[in-house]
Amino acid sequence: MLVLTGGLIHLVHQLAVVRELPELAAASAPAGEAVPPAIGVLITGVLRRDPVALAGLHGAIEHWLALLRQSDPAAFGGLHLLPDESTAEAERWSIVCLNNQWVEGQRRVIARLDLRDWVVCGDGLGIYYRCARELRALLPSLLNRPIPEPGRRVRYVLSGRQPLWHRPPIPALPPPERRRVELFEVLVASQEEAAAPAVQVCLEAADAAPAGRPLWLCSVPNLAHQFPGGRIPMAVLEPWRRQLERRHGFDPACDRLVLIDHPKAPPQGSFGPRSEPWLAGPLRTPVALEVLVELLNRRRSGRPVVVAGLTSALYGVRRLTGAEVVWLGLAPLWQANPLYRRKPLEFLHRGLRVARMARITGSG
Repeated sequence: MLVLTGGLIHLVHQLAVVRELPELAAASAPAGEAVPPAIGVLITGVLRRDPVALAGLHGAIEHWLALLRQSDPAAFGGLHLLPDESTAEAERWSIVCLNNQWVEGQRRVIARLDLRDWVVCGDGLGIYYRCARELRALLPSLLNRPIPEPGRRVRYVLSGRQPLWHRPPIPALPPPERRRVELFEVLVASQEEAAAPAVQVCLEAADAAPAGRPLWLCSVPNLAHQFPGGRIPMAVLEPWRRQLERRHGFDPACDRLVLIDHPKAPPQGSFGPRSEPWLAGPLRTPVALEVLVELLNRRRSGRPVVVAGLTSALYGVRRLTGAEVVWLGLAPLWQANPLYRRKPLEFLHRGLRVARMARITGSG
């Protein structure tokens, strides 16, 4: 089985799906009685253009996979990381587990290896959303007709109800949630040491507030490159602060909002250097947001953790850690970025994604 993935939380969902596939169950046997099935993991996407970031992710995955091989040798004894596409071509694969059948980098690998048995798992923790390359899927979806993939068997294992603008040709199977939680717990254990500095920064920010106040995090979306000057202006952050203050109890007089930047954010942060007393960070952490929140949950000493943002990571946070999440308003992004007037589809796609994720998360 070949697993094409974009990151650690994608992989939590994908490996849980792979673990429950009938083909793997048939191939697995108690340790010592048979050779476990080969499961190769290949990172695709923009991270392959950043050797330093890719090496860091590979290191984190290798550590986690070692623990999985140890904890479940019958199923995961043959689980291994593939450093590049050429390594994947050196092995023979019968099934491919991918995020999204429309992602160009993953389709290229599938075409090159002539893989015809697909398991589509969505992004993040199993979220499926539209992208610009899916235009040929739009009409069949709206007409409730199959999306053609001639000569291929395609299965879907996705979280939540599928949106009107994309319905798979067959109903999606529900994700194995218990298995996901088990794999996530192993991931948290594998990243606890690496997360320690980020956990300390967040706890220190919370200590500035009176006892019992929430610990506030903001998962900053990777949007700085879409704004003039490569920076998100304060004209976006200020309305978000007011939203948190009016609707969710954030108090800028005593609380601190810890900005968690995307790994690909500008060196000085998506918003640049800030000195507002109600802000902390920006923090660029080597661990997944979901892992950081889970570790904070364990050390919060009675403080609830509230995570605000606009990405699929919030769905993962809610499902894997139980922390409260807040979906930030999109209007400030539109109002502060004249480039969206020229490329409205970019804004529309994000709006559709956020609306659906907020709906299936059950949070506003």
